[in-house]
Formats: sequence, structure tokens, C-alpha cells
Amino acid sequence: MTAPPLDVRYFADALPHADTDLAFLLTEVTWDDRMRARRTASFGVPYNYSGQHYEPMAMPPRIAAIAARVGEFAGYPFNNCLANRYETGDNTMGFHQDSYEGLTPSSAIAIVSLGATRPLVFRSIDGAHRTELTLEHGSLLLMTQTTQRTWTHGVPRTSSAGRRISLTFRCFDTGSVNPSR
Repeated sequence: MTAPPLDVRYFADALPHADTDLAFLLTEVTWDDRMRARRTASFGVPYNYSGQHYEPMAMPPRIAAIAARVGEFAGYPFNNCLANRYETGDNTMGFHQDSYEGLTPSSAIAIVSLGATRPLVFRSIDGAHRTELTLEHGSLLLMTQTTQRTWTHGVPRTSSAGRRISLTFRCFDTGSVNPSR
């Protein structure tokens, strides 16, 4: 059986100031502790998911600059940043599909990875196929709606890994209501 299309684009070293960006996120962001497996923060148009609701919050200039850089790779601007802070390799993200409800349909979901290198594992919806990408410090991954429909993805436990922050960027259709899922 042929694997469904995995429509992703990966850019190593996408952020020219990754060390400074990570230091800012570690020291200047107020993190939300409501999630059991990781800490979160939301900027821009809120992305409400898994029963978590976030208030609209302006992106700090450094995060806005990262969003602009990510927009250069994607070819359009992003108006949401959901940050996930993994303190150790024991912090995980289970297999899931990101919702496209309220997003600009042709937009990608972007993941910027800062800190420890961690795998992102993709599993086809039917479970027959699996692939893994290594997300390195300063890298960018763009995933399309096609990938979200045919694959799940997750960050497995990697006990030897250190602290990692992922910034996920979305482009909400501002004429739509932001979903809660």
C-alpha cells in the first residue's frame, strides 16, 4: 500500500538568531501551566483548543519578527503563535491532527523548533505508515492541510533530550470565528 502524501517542507537553520530567540522565550514569556504535558503561551489571534481558551494578546516584537521570518518562507503572514515549552525529554505531545477550522484553507501550519533536538513522528491515519523528522534548533517545518487530513503527528518521549520550545504559527481567516476543539 502506498503512503498518503506527506506534504511538509523543512528548513534547517531558518532562524538566524535562534539562540537569542530561545533566551527571550525562556526569560520574557509568561507561561500557562494548565496543560499537563507541557507549558503554553498564545500570541496574536487566539487559538483555542483542547478545552484551553486564550485571550487575544499582541505578539511581542521578537515573536512578531519570528512570525515575519516564517511568513517569508510560507509566502504569507501569520496572525497566531502558540508556544509550547517542553522542560525535558519526558514532556510529550501525543499523536493528533491540527484543526483547520477557522484557518485560511490554503495556509500551512508552521513549527519553529528552539532548544533540544526532538523527533516529530508522523503516522498515517490508517496506521500503515510511519515516518520521523528530526526538528533541530532554529529549524522551521511547514505542514499543509493535506498532511493534517491524512496523517497524525506527535512528539514522543526522548528521556535524554533537554529543554525545547516550539512555536506553532497559524493564519486565521479573521472573518471566521476562532474554533474551540
